[in-house]
Amino acid sequence: MANQKILDKKQEIIDEISAKTKDSSSVVFFEYQGLTAMETNALRRLLRETDSDFKIYKNTLVKRALDTLKIDLTEHLEGPKAVAFSSDAVAPIKVLSDFAKKH
Repeated sequence: MANQKILDKKQEIIDEISAKTKDSSSVVFFEYQGLTAMETNALRRLLRETDSDFKIYKNTLVKRALDTLKIDLTEHLEGPKAVAFSSDAVAPIKVLSDFAKKH
């Protein structure tokens, strides 16, 4: 059986994902595979400029958080995914689209 500290930490992450999802106007899942560390940091910086938050979580924890909100995106949580949370509905999509064109 898993250590209680590990289970508590996982629950904290699930609660964080749930809260960010509820509080955001926009939640965007995207693939980050193939980006270098420098490119990832540049993307993180660009998203931060639009008051967006960029996080990488384990898909199982995201699924559990979304289950608590009664949102089913299981088929979309395959492979490495990152999440952008924003209070602006369009800004993170524009940043990600422009970034994808350049990289």
